[in-house]
Amino acid sequence: MATGMMALVASLWPVAVPAEAAGPPMDDGTVASATAAYRAAYPQMSESAARTAFDQQLPRKQVYRAAEDTGAFGGSWFDAPSGVLHVAVTAASAAPSVERVADRLGVSLRVHLVTRSHAALQRQAEAVRTGGDALSRAAAGHVGIDVAANQVVVAVPRTARASLGAVPAGVRIVDATTRASDPDSACTSRLTCDASLRAGTMLRHYGLPICSAGFTARTPGNQRYVYTAGHCDIGPGRWSTGARWIGPMTSSVRRGPVDAGIIRVDNPSYADDRGGEIYFENADHTVALNDAAPTMAYLQQGDVVCLAANAAQVNGPNLCGVIGSVSDPAESGMVRVDGVDACTGDSGGGWYWLASTTYRVAYGLHSDSEPGCHGDSGGSRSWFSPIPEVAAVWGLTIETRMALTR
Repeated sequence: MATGMMALVASLWPVAVPAEAAGPPMDDGTVASATAAYRAAYPQMSESAARTAFDQQLPRKQVYRAAEDTGAFGGSWFDAPSGVLHVAVTAASAAPSVERVADRLGVSLRVHLVTRSHAALQRQAEAVRTGGDALSRAAAGHVGIDVAANQVVVAVPRTARASLGAVPAGVRIVDATTRASDPDSACTSRLTCDASLRAGTMLRHYGLPICSAGFTARTPGNQRYVYTAGHCDIGPGRWSTGARWIGPMTSSVRRGPVDAGIIRVDNPSYADDRGGEIYFENADHTVALNDAAPTMAYLQQGDVVCLAANAAQVNGPNLCGVIGSVSDPAESGMVRVDGVDACTGDSGGGWYWLASTTYRVAYGLHSDSEPGCHGDSGGSRSWFSPIPEVAAVWGLTIETRMALTR
């Protein structure tokens, strides 16, 4: 990673950047995978435009941070085909400072003046998800956010529209659709990987392969857990990644955008495991997880994300796609990824933002995808539970590390 990029990383995350991270990036196919993800989602993009879109991910995130610091942040999204980052603010006075940062970093920017902050949109969406009125009942949790339109989007059956009454300001109603899907959690296997707990390895329940491991995390009291999908909770018993057991799944949630469960790490064999690892097809079968998304606003439409789970290909790559929606109402506000059709057994695997060739940020836990596997039935989209929403359930801190695993 170049020196300039390391300075940018340091400005985005208040942690020390290790010296070894300043060396040449790993030749692991990351750039090719990221550019391919952009071109798969947007076929009209050229190779050079896709590469530029990938290279500017960290600068775009710094512009977002500048917008958030104004206190008037309304959301942001990246239009990859045009190469323009869009930032919404609730006060015109916030625009100049954001524009200065974008100019300094060479990021093409368009600022929009909106009426609702991003935090207000989140609060309104949650109120509809958890409310008891006619709209909430008809939605049954199918609530999302359209950042570009500065609206909460609620999907309800067409037959229920007449009974909704007055729709709150800032809410758009769309027709609920029935989408066939695979729950991505049946008995297929990727790898037996007992050396450490790594996102993307196979999880077994009583020896039966069920789902994939997500990121590891700890409580303030230092109890360690492994995240996976909530719908993988099939009852009491020990979970493992092969011959070495981990512990029981102690809690699971399937509500709104959260489909997550936690497996308590009881096996003392993992006591010295540092965590912060993602399974990867390189010499060490691992790369480092460097950070976790702190807020929902941090996730942006247009970000390249990759899935640490590939049950269909035992020695296959971590496939990458592009975020098409950060809060898809059709999937209860989950994040939608375009260009990746995950497979049975991938549930619970970790989705991470590929910020650069050597920097990865936890974004979510895989939940669902279109029918089939890797597009064999025409599917091209997947959905995941966003980490900020998952973290709020149990108050866990995801394990990360700055040092790169080579």
